[in-house]
Amino acid sequence: MLTTIPTIYSTLLLTILLFWGLFSFLRGSIRDRTVDALFGGDSLEDDRLLMQVRDHFKRRNYQVTEIDPDRDVANLVGLVQPSLFLAIFLTSLAAIGLVCLGLVLGILIPDLENLWLLLIILSPIAGVFYWRGTPRERKVSLKLLPDVKLKVRAHKDEVEELQRSLNLKKIED
Repeated sequence: MLTTIPTIYSTLLLTILLFWGLFSFLRGSIRDRTVDALFGGDSLEDDRLLMQVRDHFKRRNYQVTEIDPDRDVANLVGLVQPSLFLAIFLTSLAAIGLVCLGLVLGILIPDLENLWLLLIILSPIAGVFYWRGTPRERKVSLKLLPDVKLKVRAHKDEVEELQRSLNLKKIED
């Protein structure tokens, strides 16, 4: 039994570290991921680019909230639903993590042998945490720069979708 005690404690330590990683992953799922991107190219025209961008965001249910003609900036707001798949995925990860923690604690403290069954009941908290913590409103800021360049400040996923759907080339500042 002496040789298994260090193994059990090291397994407990690794399980706690993995559990900490799970918490970090859950917190990261609701974090703001706003980025700045600059798009441009020689083949783009001012009017055509603006029409494409306008149509793109209209299809994605964004509404113009403010236009600042002095700075040539347009601000848009859109409502985004949280991902059901991600909520289920996070709940599943939490269930697996809680089962592992319960099993290790059940081995370490034999009186708690069925703790993992009770801990699995807590796993939906992860999905609820994501569902309630996800921002529903996303903001997009567009600025048309000289030489047919478009500066976009938006959520990382929106910037990637804009680049993909309009086949824009990202350039460095």
